[in-house]
Amino acid sequence: YMDQDRLAEATEWLQEALRIFRLEYGEYDGTVGATLGNLGEICRLQGKLEEALTHHKKALRIHRRVHGSESKAVGSALSSVASCLFNQGLYDRAMEKHEEACECFRNLFGEENEDVAAVMGNMASVLEKMGKDDEAIEVGEKALAIQRKCLGPDHDSVAISLLNLGDSYRQQGFLDKALVKLEEGIGIVRRAHAERHSLEGRFLESLGNVYYNQDKLDEGLAMYKKAIRIYNKTVGPESAEVGRVLCSVAIELQRQDKFDEALAKYSEALAIHRGALGNEHDEVALLLYNTAVCKEQAGDPEGAKVCLRDARDTFKRRGVAVGVAKKVTAMLARLEAAAAAP
Repeated sequence: YMDQDRLAEATEWLQEALRIFRLEYGEYDGTVGATLGNLGEICRLQGKLEEALTHHKKALRIHRRVHGSESKAVGSALSSVASCLFNQGLYDRAMEKHEEACECFRNLFGEENEDVAAVMGNMASVLEKMGKDDEAIEVGEKALAIQRKCLGPDHDSVAISLLNLGDSYRQQGFLDKALVKLEEGIGIVRRAHAERHSLEGRFLESLGNVYYNQDKLDEGLAMYKKAIRIYNKTVGPESAEVGRVLCSVAIELQRQDKFDEALAKYSEALAIHRGALGNEHDEVALLLYNTAVCKEQAGDPEGAKVCLRDARDTFKRRGVAVGVAKKVTAMLARLEAAAAAP
């Protein structure tokens, strides 16, 4: 069910399994810890970050008691806790947990290990969010080198690292380097998967972003359209992936001052995201913020405030007060102050 994104059904089965395992083995058992970890991952995917963090912390305590302070289960649980903290925008705490996980895996397996590389890739994402772009790329390149050595040149994990590095180089303005990484990565995906694969869609999406940054608007739109076609075939037309690409299209239309067209795409993307991710997910709140910015630019500050209040309330319920949540609060205060001014 998890592989099919049928998360509600997966949750029911896991909760029943957890009940049985606790009756059979007690609280401090590896199967209980593993089941809590799976429940935590489902909650994270659904945007229920506090609940996810609770599950992962319980799993970590169990694995430490059952397996000791250094085991693969402990390292994986530390990494899962870090991912929840990352999604909450708590980047310093996320980095601390990733560093613990990385040290755990290094002590167990040595430096050149796929688990070490996976955590390093996550650390690169955290560093990027912290504004430490040069460090992020350095760590990401090290992770990629380890993966090439441990997994071979045509592994999906290598492709994903190339995707992340391509995005990092693009965000820093190194568009030629970004294209090199992305073109190598999409080649790996096409060689490794005879059928269309959703990962190819992610590469096409990122290539579209690069082309737009190069002001090659037609090429960028063509990449987005290809990405949507692949997502429609692989993960479905109502998937979060399709919603994400529609949001990218909306952003580019907004940059061209085509506000009505942009708002139509934002509305379509928001409906898909609400259905695929639920109303409490951070991507939904981000879309509301983007829509608010577009509405203000289109001369609709009242509509912008409606979106901002919805986004603010979502972030509050999730306990997030940094990143986009901070921008939402500031923009809403500015618009409300402008409306109250004589």
